[in-house]
Order: sequence, then C-alpha cells, then structure tokens
Amino acid sequence: MGATPNFHYCLLGTIGWDHSDWNGTFYPEDLPVEWRLNYYNTAFECVYLPYTYWQTLTAETLAEWRQSTLGHFRFLLEAPSSTSEVDRALSAALGEKAVLIPPRPESTLVWLKPDVNLKQLAQTLQTLESKTPIYLISTSGDMAQLEQARTLVEVLGY
Repeated sequence: MGATPNFHYCLLGTIGWDHSDWNGTFYPEDLPVEWRLNYYNTAFECVYLPYTYWQTLTAETLAEWRQSTLGHFRFLLEAPSSTSEVDRALSAALGEKAVLIPPRPESTLVWLKPDVNLKQLAQTLQTLESKTPIYLISTSGDMAQLEQARTLVEVLGY
C-alpha cells in the first residue's frame, strides 16, 4: 500500500473586502457599502485583516460581522508580536470565525501576488503539509486572478 496523501483544503480570500474597482463589477452598483461583507462572504471563504485595521474596531462591530457571515467563513486576523487583553477581547468577539495569523505564518497562509505563476502556486500548495486550512489570500483583489486561483484549487481537489 502507498502512503496516504495529505488532506488539504484551501480557503480563498483577499485582504479586506472593500476594493474600489469591484464596485459595478463584483459588487452590484446599487449595493449599499454596509452590505458588502455579506455579499463578499457568499463568494469567498475568508478575509485577511491587517492588525492596524482590526484593532481599531469595536467588539460590537466584530460580533455583528460574526453574526452576519456564513458559518464556514473565517476572519484571518494579523496577530501583533505580543497580544494584549484588548486584542484577545476583539478576536473573541468573532468567536470560532477568528483565526489569528502569526507574524511569520509557516504553512497556513499563501499570498496570491499579482505576478503569481500558477504552475509554481500549484507546486507550493501541493508541498504544504497541513492538517488545518490553507488560506490563499490575494494581495491585489484582481478578480481574474482570483477566478484562476479558484479553478486551480478546484482542479487540485482542495
């Protein structure tokens, strides 16, 4: 018998969900700004939030986000080098949907950069050994690239 293949699953998302060039292309033109997260989470499985952004929010806002997103959706929170009580309280407001990403993630976060080579990306994804989700995060929010990445992930069976 051969070795059992590693089990992987890959969640696709972007840095934030408010990309100005998405209005009228991804987001319907008449969609209110406050509904964008709800719309975004129907197309993507996660969103990456830089620490400088999420630490300025209130626990009430984050709890509202938790309630208004689908059960499988995840908020990837860039973790500071040392976590304060305030940081812990904020991330707790997101409950099980919060994933703290350490300053140097090892195998859970893969950046989808504008100049990505899809063949190399496929090789990178295949070499990762992770029993937790692999988060594939677009740095640019380029919709064509995101669709290519989604197709790649589906072809790889993630």
